[in-house]
Amino acid sequence: MRNREISRLILNMERHGIDVFDEFGRYNYVNTQTILPTHTHPDMIEICYLAKGSQEYFVDDSIFRLYGGDVFIAFPDEIHGTGEVPEEKGVLYWMVLKRPQEGKEYLGLNYSDACELFSRLLQLPKRLFKGGAECERLLLKIISIYFRSKEPLTKMELNNLLVSLLLHIIHAGEKISGRTYSDRITKIVHYIDENLFDEFDLETLADKCNLSVSRFKHSFKEETGIPPSEYIIRRKMEKAQEMMKEDKFSIKDIAYDLGFSSPAYFSTVFKQYNGYSPTSYKKKSTSQ
Repeated sequence: MRNREISRLILNMERHGIDVFDEFGRYNYVNTQTILPTHTHPDMIEICYLAKGSQEYFVDDSIFRLYGGDVFIAFPDEIHGTGEVPEEKGVLYWMVLKRPQEGKEYLGLNYSDACELFSRLLQLPKRLFKGGAECERLLLKIISIYFRSKEPLTKMELNNLLVSLLLHIIHAGEKISGRTYSDRITKIVHYIDENLFDEFDLETLADKCNLSVSRFKHSFKEETGIPPSEYIIRRKMEKAQEMMKEDKFSIKDIAYDLGFSSPAYFSTVFKQYNGYSPTSYKKKSTSQ
């Protein structure tokens, strides 16, 4: 619990006279944590930006997988959480934005403009889309100014940055109908997904893109949010989960089929990414 607390940063924006957030925070987990309990935000919007890693959320009956650079939105009163999936290692920012109220200050905007801003967030066509590096740049700037000593301009700077962040999210969500990759990265993602029982080397994958290894690694991470080696491991872990649910394969067979050097190493990696040992996960999934 102590490590979890240290790796979570909660900002109380009321410290600077800003009262539009029910929550505003960031976590930076180096290990898998517990699940995020099912919850709702009455009449508020939750906006998450995943800067690094991968994370799964559910909303009602739908499941969404985020990768680095993704924005995820839970609209007012929606039931959401991580279900039986733990909060994974990575860096994630979240904010729970209140609906504007007439007569109350709202990020320096008048009531009409504040309502338009909130309404455009409500009307976004997708809840999951790429936010890009600009989101993190603005968030890091917000955190930096938040911890600055109070001075007359601090609140103005924070309001300006927060409005810029929300506008960027609106424009990104309206422009992009979903997560999109370039043709060459889409080709590699499909190749990996269709050949999870094979062993991959970066030189071969880079050749398929007609790129150098360094350029391929940079392009893959820039578009998907995670390095190609981590994407491969995560997809193998997801495939392992699917195989365990079928209850036709032993953990040893799954480990070797997915190209791991030993069941022990497979178990170590599985627990790192899923929070359970393969034995516990298999027992739990087959008993349901």
